[in-house]
Amino acid sequence: MRHRWIYALAACLGLAGCFGSAPPVPRDHFYRMVAPAPPTPEQVEDHIAYKGIMAVNQLTAEGLLRERPVLFSASGRSHEVQQHDYHYWSDPPTRMVQEALISYLRRSGLAETVISQDLRIRPDFEVVGRIKRLERLLGGGPPRVVAEIDLTLLDRTADKLLISRTYTVELPSRDGSVDASVMAFNKALSHILERFLIDARRV
Repeated sequence: MRHRWIYALAACLGLAGCFGSAPPVPRDHFYRMVAPAPPTPEQVEDHIAYKGIMAVNQLTAEGLLRERPVLFSASGRSHEVQQHDYHYWSDPPTRMVQEALISYLRRSGLAETVISQDLRIRPDFEVVGRIKRLERLLGGGPPRVVAEIDLTLLDRTADKLLISRTYTVELPSRDGSVDASVMAFNKALSHILERFLIDARRV
């Protein structure tokens, strides 16, 4: 009987040792998507191209792109998209890109007033968009990111379509870390917004 107690005590001590040596649970990481500032209005001749109110809608997306985990796909498995554990956007990408677009267009001086469509004010012009891809590309070469966004500009006063284009940017990351990918995402978003701003001024 005494031997049984000894074995039971040894087993408990062994389990306690196993639990005590378990690695700590990784902490969650949260990332913002922020586009760099556009050229200031003073750098652009006749910078106010749109007289009136321009409203920017929250972008749409399908499936995983509406969620906060950072996405990645592996080389040779482009049909499969996966979510990172412990790595999240601070807000859903559809909301972050909307806020970045509002801030970018305001600083550019493209329109007299740029607002969020959340205010439910009837605008003179309206920007709608859809995120099609926003993922890390891993394996098969240096790590990189890809961003693909549809952007549409509507003239609500004249009931006219001004711009409807898909903007795609693929850029290398500094290294294989998620931090480096986020920096590349921000740069890719900056390129997309810059191209949209050029198109809007041409119209």
